Amino acid sequence: MAHHHDDLTQAVRYLKLTLPEMCRREIPTTPENYAVWYEFTTGTNFELKQKINSLIKNNTPFSEEINTNLYTQYIENGQQIAVDEIRDNVRKIINELLLQVSNEESGLGQYAKSLETFSEKVNDNTDANTISLLITELLTETRKREEATHNLQATLDNMAQEMTNLREEVERLNDEASIDALTRVKNRRAFNIALEKSISASKINSAELALLILDIDHFKQFNDQFGHITGDKVLRFVATILQKNVKGNDTVARFGGEEFAVILPETSYGNALSVAENIRSRIADQMLTDSTANIKLGSVHASIGAATYRYGESPEEFIRRADQCLYKAKRDGRNRVIGEQEITEQPHSNEQKI
Repeated sequence: MAHHHDDLTQAVRYLKLTLPEMCRREIPTTPENYAVWYEFTTGTNFELKQKINSLIKNNTPFSEEINTNLYTQYIENGQQIAVDEIRDNVRKIINELLLQVSNEESGLGQYAKSLETFSEKVNDNTDANTISLLITELLTETRKREEATHNLQATLDNMAQEMTNLREEVERLNDEASIDALTRVKNRRAFNIALEKSISASKINSAELALLILDIDHFKQFNDQFGHITGDKVLRFVATILQKNVKGNDTVARFGGEEFAVILPETSYGNALSVAENIRSRIADQMLTDSTANIKLGSVHASIGAATYRYGESPEEFIRRADQCLYKAKRDGRNRVIGEQEITEQPHSNEQKI
């Protein structure tokens, strides 16, 4: 019961925190705006929180255009119906709770009156028969209160369970919003959040942190030769290899197009290179066929860049260094792993990775 009570308390607390934030800035309480500010209040959407904090710091008015852009950019498209439904369910639960509490208060008031009447009727001259009748009446009122209290408790239990179910639904929606639809690994938004968390943990625990960025070699030519449907199968194949060759706390994400990223917490530079080389060889050693089209595809290769986090650098700088290693792997012939210690010079700004 304590767990259910905590769930209900937390849900109401977030409601109480979100609405004043919106009112203070004169933001209309539309479902879209509420979804934005709910995530801001809970702190689960780090990019959104940073953006809003930046707007607040610069005293930027929350115009209709800015509110729309916040929803479009930071809340996943296609989630509005689900968010609306959850919002409506939360409103119904709260209204039901308020009604039950109101009824309970009314019942307690009536019970208090019964006790007062009982007290007034019992005096030194009251005979035994009258006292017996009064006790019967009081017992009847007491049983009514017991039943009402039991009903309220059952209602609270049911509402706590409903809030738990709604929270699980929100978590499911958040999970879906963080998954790349094609490869079923984390998407770029989820990668950014995971990298922020990993960097923060690395700073707090003084732990090592590594990052791999992988690109499938000559993927455009592969798509041109075999078609995009087969190309999609190759992307799923590479994603599967990555997931099978990392640990539980590691994060695999589709970085964009045919690029993937792997976050390796508590991993040294040498171990990161070992993980990368194992992934590279597993991909290269597999001979692929398209059973649907009855076509032998041969093998695909991947180039991988590896870097370790340097205390104080931004996530963008960390990614840039890993990406430079990937660029060098491409430039040096592809199908290889290049670590940051092999980088001796920065690529020229007019050079493009292919």
